[in-house]
Parts: sequence; C-alpha cells; structure tokens
Amino acid sequence: MNYSANRLKEFSTYSFAELDSLKSELEKRIRVIDMGVGDPDFPPPKEIQGALVASLGNTQTHRYPSYQGSAQLRQAITRFFLNRYKVRLHPDKNIVVLIGTKEGIFHLPFAILNPGESSAYTEPGYPVYRAGIAFAGGEPIPVPLKEENNFILHLDYIPDGIKLLWVNYPNNPTSATVPFSFWEKLVEVAHRRKFIIANDAAYNEIYFGEKPHSILQVPGAMDVALEFHSLSKTFSMTGWRIGFIAGNAQVLNSFMTVKRYIDSGVFGGIQESARIALNNYWTLTESIRKIYERRVKIWLSALGDAEIEGKNFGATFYVWAKVPGKFENSAKFCRHLMEKTGIVAMPGSAMGKSGEGFIRFSLTLPDSDLEMATEKIKNWK
Repeated sequence: MNYSANRLKEFSTYSFAELDSLKSELEKRIRVIDMGVGDPDFPPPKEIQGALVASLGNTQTHRYPSYQGSAQLRQAITRFFLNRYKVRLHPDKNIVVLIGTKEGIFHLPFAILNPGESSAYTEPGYPVYRAGIAFAGGEPIPVPLKEENNFILHLDYIPDGIKLLWVNYPNNPTSATVPFSFWEKLVEVAHRRKFIIANDAAYNEIYFGEKPHSILQVPGAMDVALEFHSLSKTFSMTGWRIGFIAGNAQVLNSFMTVKRYIDSGVFGGIQESARIALNNYWTLTESIRKIYERRVKIWLSALGDAEIEGKNFGATFYVWAKVPGKFENSAKFCRHLMEKTGIVAMPGSAMGKSGEGFIRFSLTLPDSDLEMATEKIKNWK
C-alpha cells in the first residue's frame, strides 16, 4: 500500500537536504569546508539574546501569541519601515508576522490562487516559490534570469495571465540587485496586467554599497505588492524562525484566514527579541555587513587566483560562480570540488534549470575555514 500523496511525485528531495547528505558522506573521509547553505556562523547580537532571556519571566510570554503578531512587534515594524524606507504601514492592516519567511512564502499562494491559476517565479531561485504554487494547486511558471541582463528580470518575459509573480532582490543565488526604476516599471506592469507582486527581500539589509530599496516605496505599490522581510540573515537569527510580510491589506486579510488554520503564531519571547532587533537596527547590523563584505572580497580574490569566474553584485553573502568549461554540469563540478578540496558548494541546478552552468558559494563560515578554503581552492583542478 502506497500512503504517499500523488502530489509529492513531482518533487525531488529538497535541495539543501541533498547537500547535507553529500556533506555527511564526505565528512567520513576528508575535512569538509561548508560553503553550501546560507546559515550565518555567528550568533545574534547580545542585545537580542538578552531580550529573549528577559522575556521568560513574563507569564504572558508563555501563552498563545497573536496569529498576526504582537501589537508591540508590529509597531516596531512600522517604525523600521518608516525610518529605513520612508514608507508608512498600518500595523493592523499591512503587516503579518511569520514563523520565518519560508512558511509565509509557501502559504501565500493558498490565499491567492484558485486551482489551475498560474503564478510565475524567477529562476534560478529559492525552491519554495515553486513548491508553494504547486501545493496550492496552481500552475508554476519559471521566468529565467539571464546573465547578459545581470540576472535582472526582463519585464517582457513575464507570462500573460498570471495572478501572482514572485521576485527576489537582492537575489539568491546570483546576488543581483535592481535600481529603483526597476520597481517603478514592475509596479506599472502589475497595475496594467492585474497581478500581485511578491518580493522576497530576505537580503535587503546585507548590502555593501547602495542600500536596496523596498518595492513598497513606489507610489501605488501597496495596491499590487507584498514584501517579505526576514530577521534570519539580517541579525543571524536563522534558527529563531521570525520574519514578516508587509503590503496589500486585502491579500494579507486573506492570508490571515489561511494562517489561522495552520499555526498559532510566533513564540512571544522571540517576538520581543525581534522588536528589540528592529528598534536597534542600524547599530546591530553595520558590523554584520562589514564581516560579509570582507569575506566576499577575500573569496572573489581567491576564485580569481584559481581561474574560476565569480561575481557578487554588492549584496547578499553569496558568490555566484561559473562552472569551468570542462565540466558537464554544475552538480558534477560541485562533486569534483568537494572530493578534490573538501569545499561544499551549491549546484546552480538545485535552484532550477536556469541555474545550470553556475554554482553558489555562501560566505557564512568561520574566518578560519575561509582562510583554509582560499588555500584549498588553488588545487581544484
């Protein structure tokens, strides 16, 4: 008797789980340097940790939290958005707190799509965009990001008849960024063609030059757009599972109907820590950005010395590198790299067919491991 649902047949093992399996196999034989998964290697700032500890003495902390997120955290989000982006959000209408943005990304299509309706997503990209669309009964349509366009979505490639478009800037895995004019044009297209834009802005605060914009800064964007923000990368809180979605009030109202049946909100102590993090955003994030900027520069230099072409467009902690010509595909190059040097990287194909020909390095590893990797990469051939 097969007890698995048919809908699972089109999904292979989640890419990051496959990477963990391969890494475990290698660790039995060689010293592994993990540059595969984007999981910060240092803890959250002490102010954030202290807020969690302090909250534990409050009885209310241990009770069921608000489905939408605590009023205090939503107020902190409105202040953050006003200070950072000069955008005014209504804390009761334009914000929903998430158990990490992953759950929100997966569940949003359930609030928007009817069975058979189509949603487009940029590729290469986070596999959860496609998964959420498919599990909700929608038709997922990948839209390729091209190297010749610096991995910026060409608006002419957006399919007709879609109800939802997923974009992700600053981009994972390519690190691509977009100018404000891109958001202006995209919002205009969404108004004209009647679809909702969902921007995954998980890396908006990991930048090394010009600050990335929010799509919600565009006049009229609130009518057609949503934006996901994560505290995971910004404050090294990946394991805490905390983020939020901001934007169109009507869609968020529908999303809350879905959410009430799925979870019971984020633990109160974590919400209090998130409030402290956002209230002290600038002082807590500047040093984190400098760490990643230094690491990216070191790794780009090491790749250049090893005659591997890598790029970072001034944001995220990823380096997007070309697969050398003698390798058939990105998976084979990653396996060769692991066995030859012990360096674990993410094959571009794990992020969709459009990622083939590239691999992703994550600079979320201790400096001692990075130093070792800069030596080992010399011997990749």
